[in-house]
Amino acid sequence: MKAADVMSSPVITLRPDTPVWAAAALLVSHGFTAAPVVDADRRVIGIATEADLARNRIRPEGWPAPEERIEPTVARVMTGTPMSMRPEDDLADVVSLMLDGRIRSVPIVDDGVLVGIVSRRDVLRVLARRELTSGQVGRHRAGLPDHDRAEP
Repeated sequence: MKAADVMSSPVITLRPDTPVWAAAALLVSHGFTAAPVVDADRRVIGIATEADLARNRIRPEGWPAPEERIEPTVARVMTGTPMSMRPEDDLADVVSLMLDGRIRSVPIVDDGVLVGIVSRRDVLRVLARRELTSGQVGRHRAGLPDHDRAEP
């Protein structure tokens, strides 16, 4: 099975100049744990995770507020140069990258341009449906019956 078989596309993305509060609102409204940060050419320049957006934003009671006058942007908090893979990469390799790197999602790029994203949830969705081949995933997406689905 390939990354392209299970990736989510189109991808909800962020721009580097997006305010942190707006990025957080976008993740919450879509139920995502991260979103790729792209430039004007849809090239991935970073990824903004829940942790990136929350880090140093909530202060203990009584601590002074930061003296920042400008709302921080995604560019200031994102994780730069995230690991990415290609649509034709084997899904097992994508999952290994996620597990070994302790990351929740992997941007999928084609010639450097973002075309999709594979999240842990995408992988679990395939497992929950017991889809073990690209053909099974394709038939499911097309709304066709799958007679060779793996049995428990």
